[in-house]
Amino acid sequence: MACMLSMVVLLLAVEVTHSLPMERFQQLGWQRLLEDVEECSECHPELCNSPQRCPAGRVKDLCRCCWECGNAEGQLCDLDASSNFYGICGKDLVCEIQDEDLNSGEIPEPQCVCTSQEVLCGSDGKTYENICKFRERMFQHRQKEELTAAHQGPCKTAPFIATPPRDIINVEGSDIIFGCEVSSYPMAIVEWRKEGNSIFLPADDSHMAVQARGGPQRFELTGWLQIQRVRKEDQGMYTCYAKNQFGEASASARLQVINPDSPLASKVKSFKTGVYDITDDEEDIEYGGSGYSY
Repeated sequence: MACMLSMVVLLLAVEVTHSLPMERFQQLGWQRLLEDVEECSECHPELCNSPQRCPAGRVKDLCRCCWECGNAEGQLCDLDASSNFYGICGKDLVCEIQDEDLNSGEIPEPQCVCTSQEVLCGSDGKTYENICKFRERMFQHRQKEELTAAHQGPCKTAPFIATPPRDIINVEGSDIIFGCEVSSYPMAIVEWRKEGNSIFLPADDSHMAVQARGGPQRFELTGWLQIQRVRKEDQGMYTCYAKNQFGEASASARLQVINPDSPLASKVKSFKTGVYDITDDEEDIEYGGSGYSY
């Protein structure tokens, strides 16, 4: 009878593979499908095959007998503690449905969420979003030196250019914007300079403007240099400088200003927003120069 029941379950499991996306089926596993139709029996811990390497830590299974790997942050999970479909969240994680999922109009699915969203600094000098991300990194760490938490809060670091400005080609008389995203803590100061000019922009040039604001990621600052009605003399290399008390970083991009009568002008005008790649060699060139968005 038990053998026949197992065969029926396996056949049902095959049907499930055709009705569920592959990534979701991989989360279930054959063992979990079989356990769904079996009641908890007497616990024999010595018979358990407990995993040793779990990024999100180990948790007790549905029957509270054997250890299994807990689900990591962002993975689907079971809201109902009596269910064993997706699995149980790991250490410092809770199974929740996010508010944005409720408002999306789609059927919400519960995910594992870290109980603490406080950032921390690791002994590797990197800032981690929360203790759960830090624990996952500890699992992946392959260096001889053990990774530990240095302190709560972000690591104090010199600036790093997360997204450098891009080369721009635009028609004379158009407006262009260079963008530069900088990551650091404490927050860096972002300044712009044109090659051959020792004065930081905009100086007293009325057709240039600079601005900056936080984001898009935590501990990031985005700076912009806008040039209105570009002229031939504006052509050249522009550099984004970022500095704080721990150091500085820079990244440069070139502005090419073309004549409105140039054959390339019509191509530039047809792509006023976004990035247009003509060849692989020009994949970092922005045509139009007004497509940088925050």
